Amino acid sequence: MKLIPYLNFPGNTEEVMNTYAKIFDGNVHDVGRFGDTNPQLPDDQKNRIMHGRLTFGDNMLMFSDGMPGRPITNGDSIQLSIGMNDEAHARSVFDQLAEGGTVTMPMAKQFWGAIFGMVTDKYGIHWMINCD
Repeated sequence: MKLIPYLNFPGNTEEVMNTYAKIFDGNVHDVGRFGDTNPQLPDDQKNRIMHGRLTFGDNMLMFSDGMPGRPITNGDSIQLSIGMNDEAHARSVFDQLAEGGTVTMPMAKQFWGAIFGMVTDKYGIHWMINCD
């Protein structure tokens, strides 16, 4: 069993997937657009991402622009936590996620012995980076 986060965005999924692919040195796969399955959609909705997948290492994130006509609201109910063991790489990932976002807790040594930081990226996604 594996938990795979599925992230929904209000029309900018392609940008988000490509940004995360760069940050995490990953690959985007299986991008399907709403217009591929329903050519009757209005032109402004045909190119929106119905489903996309990003893989990096042993990890996967899935993405969508959400169903046409349903608004997307980014909430505070979830954070994505990444465990790493290379401090330079962890700081690089953190810094890239922080570009245009908000640092909630700067990367710093913590009482449990790890380097840890929290950031909300420019897309409103909350990230925790932990480096042992």
